[in-house]
Amino acid sequence: MTHDLDDLDISRLRVLVVDDDKVTRRLISSILDGIGVADVQVEASGQAALDLIIRRPVDLVISDFEMEPMNGLEFALQVRRDPNSTNPYVPIIMMTAHADRPTVMKARDAGVNAFVAKPVSIKALEDKIRVVLTEHRKFVRSNRYVGPDRRRRDVPLPRDGRRKSDDE
Repeated sequence: MTHDLDDLDISRLRVLVVDDDKVTRRLISSILDGIGVADVQVEASGQAALDLIIRRPVDLVISDFEMEPMNGLEFALQVRRDPNSTNPYVPIIMMTAHADRPTVMKARDAGVNAFVAKPVSIKALEDKIRVVLTEHRKFVRSNRYVGPDRRRRDVPLPRDGRRKSDDE
């Protein structure tokens, strides 16, 4: 199934960009403006972003992975797990220059919806926004994980006889 951003009214989205690098904040804001997002807020730290989310709801967060003093993983975990979080379900797109598998897995395990490698291109960011806005996955809340269902496919579990109910 393909989706097109033209089919979505992204002009009314409230997007929060979190990055400790001023140039990156400007770049992402410009990309968002270029694709039609009119309401873009920027913050230079995870804590400032958390404070903003409490005061002003957002529809989408685009956050850097490596920030000081609170990094992107800590920020995502706070959004997802903190009992005072005003919207633990907000879609989060994580950006980083280090898009190796362990980093991507850490972001996924922190409850991030999508991941984009730096330098960020317009197409890559558009694609990720499309994914998080159109491919709605169930939200999982357990003792060890809070975030969107990490499974990308709905595959039935095998009935292998390990459970008593499998014999019935």
